[in-house]
Amino acid sequence: MPPQRTPLRSITGNRSFNHELTPYQRGIAKGMRLSGVKYTDIQTTLNITKGALCSTLALDDSRDDGASLPRSGRPLSYSEAEERLVIRHIRKNPKDDYRTVLEACGVGFRKSTLKRILKEHGITNWRAKRRPFLTPKHAAKRLAWCLKHRFRNDEEWGMVLWSDECSVERGRGANAEWVFRTPSQKWNPEMVQTYDSKKNIKVMVWAGFWDLGRSSLYIMDRDFESKKHGYSAESYLEVLDGEVAPIYATLDPGYEFMQDNASIHTAKKVKAWFLEHEIELLKDWPPFSPDLNPIEHIWWHLKKRLYDMFPDVASDKSESEHARQTMESCLQAAWDTLEQDLFDKVGGSMRARIEACIAANGWHTKY
Repeated sequence: MPPQRTPLRSITGNRSFNHELTPYQRGIAKGMRLSGVKYTDIQTTLNITKGALCSTLALDDSRDDGASLPRSGRPLSYSEAEERLVIRHIRKNPKDDYRTVLEACGVGFRKSTLKRILKEHGITNWRAKRRPFLTPKHAAKRLAWCLKHRFRNDEEWGMVLWSDECSVERGRGANAEWVFRTPSQKWNPEMVQTYDSKKNIKVMVWAGFWDLGRSSLYIMDRDFESKKHGYSAESYLEVLDGEVAPIYATLDPGYEFMQDNASIHTAKKVKAWFLEHEIELLKDWPPFSPDLNPIEHIWWHLKKRLYDMFPDVASDKSESEHARQTMESCLQAAWDTLEQDLFDKVGGSMRARIEACIAANGWHTKY
């Protein structure tokens, strides 16, 4: 790496040539000339050429307080028709890359010129947001559900127990690291945040909250009698018996239970469980709608709190049962420390979520 200049140290005291004079220097030149000072003496004082001095004095009357005059600039390397062509193509094909745009439009300018054209129109290349795949049918169902529930107030939404599952992989979800560096230090080892590409311990958790409280964080068990040894309706029934039933035994009548359309939620034995316990479900939940479930935002805070409180969990490479149990205990401890204000805030966002979905005509929202 080339040697770096000492911070705050001057590079040179000489004036760089081919740079414009400042309004202050132009004022000095004008004043010295009015005082009868010779051209050569002014050149020596300001360290400028005779041509620069002559043009400075000649244009002084047309300047405003010594400010530089506007220049016509270099002629554009493209026509207005080419500019309209690339803008029209970008709007029709927003996911094309720069090379594809240039080739499709058949223009002769470079990528840097295309970037400048787009910037002048307020268009820049962004990483696309990741959201579940939606079809027009899905969007229609989402819109219909939001229109149906549009006029529920905050108190009514508070009478919903919001629930969901989340898979937490050890080491993933940690805070992004920021570093102070120069562009040439970009790939220095100490400037890079690394992650382990190997498969790591995963823990499936379930939780719920409502206006006056929250559940415990329930560690779900795999169903080893199922076909793929994953999480089945039996795994979910354990959650319902262990958490949901005791909660509803303490709640006043009228609380609805929200769950999405995952297969473990819609199994016949699960539906029978809710009928047996006389728990009313929030009906007709639209498909692929995590943005309408406020508990989804809690998971990010849970993972962040986990690594803030227990940084050793992320760095642990052990695959032992003890390591898994440690992670499970740490997750439950992190859940217990989440502030009630956080739950109040996300729970109170339902009306805004619904309005955002309606404004998007049932398609994706910022939530």
